Amino acid sequence: MRLLTLYRHLVFERPRFVLLFWALLSVLAVFYSLRFELDASSESLVLENDKSLNYYRQTREDYGTDEFLIITYSPYTDLLSDESLAGIRSLRDRFLQMDSVEKVNSILDAPVIYNSGIKLSKLTNNNLKTLDAGDLDRELARLEFRTNPFYRDLLVSLDGETTALQLIFKFDALEYQLLKQRKQLNDLASQRSLNTSESAALEQIREQIKRHNSDMLDRRSKDIKKVRQIMDSERQRANMYLGGIPMITSDMIDFIRHDLTVFGVGVLAFLVLILALFFKSIRWVLLPLFCCAVTAVFMLGLLGLSGWRITVISSNFMSILLIITLSLCVHLIVRFRDLQSEDPQCPHEQINRDTITSMAKPCFYTILTTMVAFASLVVSNIRPVIDFGWVMIIGLAVAFVVSFTLFPAALCLMKAGNAPPDGDFTRRFTLWIARFVRHSPRVITALCLLIAIATGIGMSRLKVENRFIDNFKSSTEIYQGMIVIDQKLGGTTPLELIIDPDSHFQQAATSADAEDEFDQLFSDPEDEQNRPSYWLNPTRMNAIKRIQKYLEANPVIGKVLSIATVVQIAERLNGGELDAFELALVHKRIPSDIADDLIKPYLSADANQIRFSTRVIESDPSLNRKQLLGEIHDFLVNDMGLEATQIHLTGMLVLYNNMLQSLFRSQILTLSVVLLAIFLTFIALFRNTMLAVLASFQIFFPPC
Repeated sequence: MRLLTLYRHLVFERPRFVLLFWALLSVLAVFYSLRFELDASSESLVLENDKSLNYYRQTREDYGTDEFLIITYSPYTDLLSDESLAGIRSLRDRFLQMDSVEKVNSILDAPVIYNSGIKLSKLTNNNLKTLDAGDLDRELARLEFRTNPFYRDLLVSLDGETTALQLIFKFDALEYQLLKQRKQLNDLASQRSLNTSESAALEQIREQIKRHNSDMLDRRSKDIKKVRQIMDSERQRANMYLGGIPMITSDMIDFIRHDLTVFGVGVLAFLVLILALFFKSIRWVLLPLFCCAVTAVFMLGLLGLSGWRITVISSNFMSILLIITLSLCVHLIVRFRDLQSEDPQCPHEQINRDTITSMAKPCFYTILTTMVAFASLVVSNIRPVIDFGWVMIIGLAVAFVVSFTLFPAALCLMKAGNAPPDGDFTRRFTLWIARFVRHSPRVITALCLLIAIATGIGMSRLKVENRFIDNFKSSTEIYQGMIVIDQKLGGTTPLELIIDPDSHFQQAATSADAEDEFDQLFSDPEDEQNRPSYWLNPTRMNAIKRIQKYLEANPVIGKVLSIATVVQIAERLNGGELDAFELALVHKRIPSDIADDLIKPYLSADANQIRFSTRVIESDPSLNRKQLLGEIHDFLVNDMGLEATQIHLTGMLVLYNNMLQSLFRSQILTLSVVLLAIFLTFIALFRNTMLAVLASFQIFFPPC
């Protein structure tokens, strides 16, 4: 009661104080809203202890980063003409001048190996020729790009008209160090409770990661703008597109910022139009807009003050929040006008009080049940969905407080307006609906049954799969670049297959008791340095080749690279298949500079783990990620006889698929939690089970 008395005293007796309070708070919020940021990093898309992401990061540390950009280059003249090579050289040299760039791979630096005629045993860095050195016959280079399995459909398209420059960014050692420290503390927390210093250290590391991600996104955005400027200076020589995960991340943030502006303007125009059309009064246009503006500014300031970065999924919260705030204001306006129509002689102040008194409870229940619905999102396993739930819960509370303090306080300072005409459109429309509902129960029941049948049919056809490329318009560089890379350069989305040794080998290799057995099975105990690896022997190499052929035969998989590709080149240089001894030494025969590109990305240092690097054709309409991953896993287990524990599918395609599958499961889970929570809320509010069932039944249809 004291709170209610204080509310009435402030809002109705001290309205100027309420307006001043919100004005000062809005000014402060505008200052902090400048800190509002968007986040499209991998940290924002998954939970902190996501196993798939942790394994993906581990592979990046072992086999190299995927922090690179792809520039497709389709010259207007012959690819190997002087003008085309000069353009590629200009791009490469200017890219290398960027502080964040470590390396640029292009046809200029690609050595002729496959068609060199040099024996494997005599292969050195000194006797390999490149276009950049100027001592290479260009027709031989053309043959190399067309036949070398490492270059064909990856560095140069099969038609020889398009090439790619791979711009590799420098390794971010600080990020990996911070992530490693956080993982260690999280692993420790899963075993026991952290002490005070450990908890403080974990919180500090989390804050450092957040700041570092923000700095890296800004840095990458500047890098990509610089890359595009360099590309623009060479467009007179070639048609070019930019691709790569960093570019997609940066462009998505730009798209979101653009959409926020467009949606903001669009929502504002929609609000003005609807309010003016329905109420035909300046006060009923400006007052709701004022409430919406204060709510929006306050929320942006709160997010900026707390450092809460909005993600791709939760970026549309503002449009939803503005619409809900508007709906509260419309309820108040309609009720005020109804009371005014019923008794035109009633004092303006009394109508204002009666409006708030009569609408407080139904609006509170509406906001409460909506908050319960959004609260169900926090049970999701997807970080953006969880964040979206919390942001909307806070936003709804702010919208309710603003609407029921700012609206009546401002109305207190306004003069009494004219009563609405009897022929008011909104009144006539709502009364017509009321009469229809009252006199046509059978029609409404039949319509609901038809909707229920259609809903059931639609739910049975729901699919979680979607093509990433469909998220963008065909006019965007992301879309156009994906099409070119898919069709000419081996596919877009990385998918990696990593296979460990079988359990028997791992036990023998790690068990001190089984050392003699290991030596007997896998090596000569007198020659420890020549101990063969698990994979580099003829039997298992044939298995690797079979796996590679299977992957290459899949229509949605483009380029496939593995240690089998290296062996294919080595066998061509050797003039025949390699025996066990030659296989064991293959990585030692190839020059170190070339081995960094041809071997290390596909074979672990001890040669006991192999990696298949593939590109999936994202634009293929038949692409189904979950089905693809399942088919690969089944083939390896059922056809190849591998143990399930040996197989690791990772890469951006796996992370994206996991997010889609988690989103689908979360939708089902959150929908169930929403319906249950709202049903219990209705029981608590109405104290009537039948009313709760009827109300919940109406809520069931929209999300389905």
